[in-house]
Amino acid sequence: MSSFNHNLPAPRRITASNLPLASDHSHQTAEPGVEVKVDTLECQPLMDGSLVRAVVATEKQVPTSNDGHGEIPLDEVPGMGIVLPGGVNMYYLDVAPNTEGTMVSIPSPPPYYLDRLPSRRLGLLDPLDPTARRLPHRGGKSTHRAPVATLCKPGDIVSQRGIMHALSNRTNEWVRVLAVVLGSDANKVPIGQSGGHKELADQWLA
Repeated sequence: MSSFNHNLPAPRRITASNLPLASDHSHQTAEPGVEVKVDTLECQPLMDGSLVRAVVATEKQVPTSNDGHGEIPLDEVPGMGIVLPGGVNMYYLDVAPNTEGTMVSIPSPPPYYLDRLPSRRLGLLDPLDPTARRLPHRGGKSTHRAPVATLCKPGDIVSQRGIMHALSNRTNEWVRVLAVVLGSDANKVPIGQSGGHKELADQWLA
């Protein structure tokens, strides 16, 4: 059982969709009725319970389609449920108080929108030291030096582009962020002046 007491209310999703037109209302000026559907999202603890995720929507490709109404099914997202290749994965992520995030790098990192932070408190995004030329190795695996903290305020948007990072909450209250993960090409960085590139693999530096 998790030692983290998740106390944020489950988020709601409001889906507005076009309804089909009746056959006698198919003339050019007719507009369809609108269905408004309100759902309370399911919150799912991740790993040790210090993270809680509620999936809002998934799309297998972009541009997407607005066809259909009623129950819009979620697509299965492979692996850790973060990246939907070629598509979009949108979810809320609640971060437990006084926790340090795992340093990770994925090809399609999410932009984070800081939706709910304690009053007068700040969340922390910890990218690696930009002065470091490469990651040191320990036990045959890449590790990280002390990260450089970036303080995130309520309403901030963090646009991540394939960086090694950790999401930490050094406050005494739960923090909620909204993540929108866009599928991307393989993550590459140039190598010096050679004109070559290195492709970056997924990493979880626990």
